[in-house]
Amino acid sequence: MSIFHFKKFSVQQKNSPAKITTDATLFAASLQIPPDVKNVLEIGTGTGVLSLMIAQRFSDIKIDAVEINPIAHDEAQNNFNDSKWSDRLKVVLKDFNEFESERKYDLIFSNPPFFKNNLQSQSNKGKNTAYHTNLLSFEALAKGVNLHLAEKGEVHIMLPYYEMSLFEKEMQAVGFQCKRRIELRHQAESKIIRLFNVYNRGEEERVNIEKEVIIVRDENNNFHPSYIKLMKDFLTIF
Repeated sequence: MSIFHFKKFSVQQKNSPAKITTDATLFAASLQIPPDVKNVLEIGTGTGVLSLMIAQRFSDIKIDAVEINPIAHDEAQNNFNDSKWSDRLKVVLKDFNEFESERKYDLIFSNPPFFKNNLQSQSNKGKNTAYHTNLLSFEALAKGVNLHLAEKGEVHIMLPYYEMSLFEKEMQAVGFQCKRRIELRHQAESKIIRLFNVYNRGEEERVNIEKEVIIVRDENNNFHPSYIKLMKDFLTIF
């Protein structure tokens, strides 16, 4: 599907290596932003869909979105320009390792590349960059968010279970701890598909982490109420 139509915006994704996925849209729909947040940074925006969803949800924030792939950057720029929130959305063509900003961001979010040793495409280098840690390691990501985040800011990250455990060690190394964790499961008894973790600064490991579960399908393979609750403002099927 080259164009994905949401209720209040559309996303062109014909050329971008990374396409729209269920887990990523749920990540954006579940992301909680404190009321005092004004400036937000997305790392690796792809088509721009997550920034668009968050711009729809929160009317007072401005989002800078970093994208390393020129084709994805152009597609995200067009998607931003075509939306009703274009004045609050900006996409920057840059390797996050080299990204510079005069401001510190109140909140940073990312659905980062996570494959490390998997077989890679010989013909689609853009897809390799989007899904593999070739150009953005977990260590570099953790150091980068530490550099660009305001002192009291939050970092929201989506990763598979094992990869999140690796990333969490890197975040702890730069002085962050997990404060909230959402488990995404296809069905109630299924394994965890993705974790949505929230980090802020803190030296001591926290025992009482806020926890939540999102389930995509119920036992009859219909959409689960937790999925409908999050996606009803976005998907045309609801």
